[in-house]
Amino acid sequence: MRIRLFVASIVALWGCSAAQVATPDAGSDAAVVADAALAVTYNKDVAPIIQTRCQTCHTEGGIAPFALSTFAHARNMAGAIVEETGAKRMPPWGARETAECTPPLPWKDDERLSDAQIATIKAWVDGGMIEGNPADLPPPKVPTKIELATPSIELVPTSSYTPIGTKDQFRCFVLDPQITERQFLNGSYFVPGNPKIVHHALLFTDPKRESLKKAKVGESYDCFGGPGINTNALLGAWAPGARPQEFPANAGTPIEPNTLFVMQVHYHPHEGVMAPDTTRVQLRYMAGGGLPTYFGYAFLQGNFVKEVTDGTGLLSGPDDPATGVSFEIPAGSTKHTETMVFTVPEQLRGVAMPTLHLATIGAHMHYVGVDEKIWIERKDGTSQCLLQEPAWNFNWQRGYTYDGDIDKLPTLNAGDKVKLRCTYDNSVANRFVVDALKQQGLTAPQTVKLGETTLDEMCLGAFQVLFKLF
Repeated sequence: MRIRLFVASIVALWGCSAAQVATPDAGSDAAVVADAALAVTYNKDVAPIIQTRCQTCHTEGGIAPFALSTFAHARNMAGAIVEETGAKRMPPWGARETAECTPPLPWKDDERLSDAQIATIKAWVDGGMIEGNPADLPPPKVPTKIELATPSIELVPTSSYTPIGTKDQFRCFVLDPQITERQFLNGSYFVPGNPKIVHHALLFTDPKRESLKKAKVGESYDCFGGPGINTNALLGAWAPGARPQEFPANAGTPIEPNTLFVMQVHYHPHEGVMAPDTTRVQLRYMAGGGLPTYFGYAFLQGNFVKEVTDGTGLLSGPDDPATGVSFEIPAGSTKHTETMVFTVPEQLRGVAMPTLHLATIGAHMHYVGVDEKIWIERKDGTSQCLLQEPAWNFNWQRGYTYDGDIDKLPTLNAGDKVKLRCTYDNSVANRFVVDALKQQGLTAPQTVKLGETTLDEMCLGAFQVLFKLF
């Protein structure tokens, strides 16, 4: 039918009658050749998508459990590829537009497949997985060395870590940048020592050096959920495929003398992969001395257990009992919500709160979480959704950076209310709950409260802002 329509169009354009043009029969050799030219093939259509969107993880020696480097690889995993891309679980990217949330700007380095790319992959599989003309195959993707430009310092643990078994593990490394005078952090990047098992990494400040109670400098300790210290700010995050996190040249985060850093690494070992890892982190301080035009600051908000006081605390959600407000997820509940609010204070470090330009935002829950939404209600009565992860997956958490100049970023001002709504499924229908129960030797869901362990929960937002003090 496509060939006949095409021929009919040519006839119309040239003013010919249908009788003057020979149209191939549907089963003729000419029709077969024409249909082949229109078919979706691996070499021409699918390989470019896989190279740019899948091979960051799905390559020989990568963290994914199988490679997608050749036609044979893709053909053998075709069913899984169609299922995972069609459900938009792969590539992993939690931030999505929903009926109740449209973020104010596009996301920088958005890794999601377009609807057209998803349809192309499905059409290739439905069409018989044709390999296609070898001349159409793009050259193999050569891994590029991704590192931070002109780093000021590179921090490396003195002791490597080898995961034990095949379960996910979280390890925190105490690092000392030996800062003797205030610096302004302008960029950061993590370089995984063993890309086969490093799932993601986070960097926290420890200005009071509390981590020394858990491990010596250069050594490490277990740390599911967070670094386990009270005074910390999130400085940087990394996941496979991530690029260096960099502020504009005139912006930086102040790092005070004697501050320690804690690097949390999430390990995802595979069967038989027990090699040690020594992940390092590169840091760049703002050059030239003096104060930056914009200060960068990262903070975590949420995990409230008390009712709202002075604009900040735990709100009663629609599924909470009318008897009071508490962070408690009943066993067996499937759509339990906890809603929290914090109000931007009037002052910052003793001066009037400046306008905060929100550059990066992230969500955080544990295994019971299924959906987190973060939005702002402004003093002028308007509201704006900042982020929603409607298919939360603890194994694929990251920060999301808005793609826009500083003056275009969403802003937070004194008196604005930022709200977090976390939704939980504490039933056996949630495969993460089932896995967590197995780890604890349990078979039935338990009531879940706020905490750090596998069967505890959290409701947090991570925010990275830029602002002027003068």
